[in-house]
Amino acid sequence: MRTEGTMAMLLKVLAVILGTTLLAGPVRAAGSEPASVNKSIINPYQMYTYNLMMQQIDQLASAYPELIEVKSIGRTVFGRDIQAVKLGKGEANVLIDGSQHAREWLGTNLILYLIDRYAYAYENQVNYDEYNVSDILDHCSIWFVPMVNPDGVALQQEGLSAFPDFWQASLIGMNGNSDSFKHWKANAQGVDINRQYPAVWSDIRNSPGYPMFKNFKGWEPAQTAEAISMIQFTYEIDPEIAFSYHTSGRVLYWHFNTPPEHLARDKKIANAISAMTGYGQVKPEKNPSGGGFTDWFIMQFGRPGFTAELGPYHAENELPLWTFADVWEENKNMGLYLAAEGYRLWQERYPIERVEVKIQLLEDVQLYNRPDESTPVGAKLNGAKLVADARLGEWYRVPTWLGPKWIRPQPTAYLQGHSEPYAKRIKLTDKTPIYSSPKAEESLALAELHSQEVDALERWNDWILIKTWLGSNWIKEKN
Repeated sequence: MRTEGTMAMLLKVLAVILGTTLLAGPVRAAGSEPASVNKSIINPYQMYTYNLMMQQIDQLASAYPELIEVKSIGRTVFGRDIQAVKLGKGEANVLIDGSQHAREWLGTNLILYLIDRYAYAYENQVNYDEYNVSDILDHCSIWFVPMVNPDGVALQQEGLSAFPDFWQASLIGMNGNSDSFKHWKANAQGVDINRQYPAVWSDIRNSPGYPMFKNFKGWEPAQTAEAISMIQFTYEIDPEIAFSYHTSGRVLYWHFNTPPEHLARDKKIANAISAMTGYGQVKPEKNPSGGGFTDWFIMQFGRPGFTAELGPYHAENELPLWTFADVWEENKNMGLYLAAEGYRLWQERYPIERVEVKIQLLEDVQLYNRPDESTPVGAKLNGAKLVADARLGEWYRVPTWLGPKWIRPQPTAYLQGHSEPYAKRIKLTDKTPIYSSPKAEESLALAELHSQEVDALERWNDWILIKTWLGSNWIKEKN
């Protein structure tokens, strides 16, 4: 007679054979197709090599072009792109990464499937349990880095054949003279990426003094291409929350020298994650060993950072694929929860006012991703008539060809309101100064017009735009 545990194991093995069919359960919507027939691109019950991941990320981007953006954030020493995938249209951002450690690539499977299922739910107006996917992703974008360490993953999965001949002897040497790389955690230079971040780096414990398959922190912080890429990218997107997927052990790290004023905030989120996943929380240490990505994020940004160890404890090896059924059940709503929480935190940082304000730009104005001068976009606006839908102090959010962006024009660079068409023939009887804008100082008159008739083009309050030999310029109407 089979035990319940044996039956559970058989169901998980069956899930591996059948692929994603058993996983589609969390999607709910009145009148929607049965979840079991939801179209999916990602099959998480297979080993995701670097090449397969890249191919299927492209497929996801092609299937959901309005929702998914893909970019390379760096390249490894051996020429593999480190890709980031943006899911959503919101200004607020959260960041989720996986496979910082080579043998922990099940996190890549999870991330790819999260992207697949959330994108499908968004496009088909389907909810995930209590989460309104479309509403959440319209307000907060989730940036995923599915495989931070593609060189290490390639070595762990494919062995020496994934690397040039000249480097193979070095890899074997760093691996204790073994050509089996199943236990490999580091990158292909023998550096542990998740001990590379500048968070109390000098005090990291148990680091060997030389490159090897795990734990070597490097010769200096942020030495590797992988860590540099993650650091630069994090500054670029400025996320409200950072979340790293590792394996194994079903535990959650949430604290790293967290200041007292942030403890309640971060503990509340950690408790929600534990309730969702069943993962136990690692007790904060007084002097923790650092160097981890979320350690650095917590210290550098002062925002919540979490590292989850997926799956049952599995020492010195990859998690078996059959564990994915439980991993998915525990984490299927994680991205949506983090995005909803991230948007709430973003609103606290940027308490914007919803408005409908007409703005007419008179000169070039820099665009920004957020109402923050540290987030410029490589583009400017000029001469545009816009309607801002949000304001924060002197900042306005306006529509652009790049999507909603923020501007902070100087008072002389824009009009409050729009000039209106005013096609008339006007007779000037006195000397009349002309200006480049209706906000120019009197001393900055371009020239003076003598008595004559001119063609008017537009009007703003008591200013009139006319045709002159210098082009279109402004005059002030006389009482």
